[in-house]
Amino acid sequence: MGTDDTTDRLGAIAPGRLSERLREGLRGHHLLFEEEAIREAFAGPDRAVSREDADEVGRVLLAICREPLPSARHAVDGLSSSARVSLIRLYFRLLERAEEESGHRH
Repeated sequence: MGTDDTTDRLGAIAPGRLSERLREGLRGHHLLFEEEAIREAFAGPDRAVSREDADEVGRVLLAICREPLPSARHAVDGLSSSARVSLIRLYFRLLERAEEESGHRH
């Protein structure tokens, strides 16, 4: 599978700069989050996302798709802890889907 095909598939899953973040994630570089935040996000059981957290996550996802990495990181850092957990879990679900779509495995 060529790079162009992988890029097209990631673009279908993740618009804008989110596809760039997922491409880095497939390489093991999770540039939007600190390692400790990732560990904490998966320390407890999965739970439903509250309406307030969903609104925060949606706002930050738009920033991730549109903004350069420093601005996206700043938006992530401004999330409440529960919204950050929801975003990290969503990011890793998207990463799994990108992995499946691209045929890439760690």
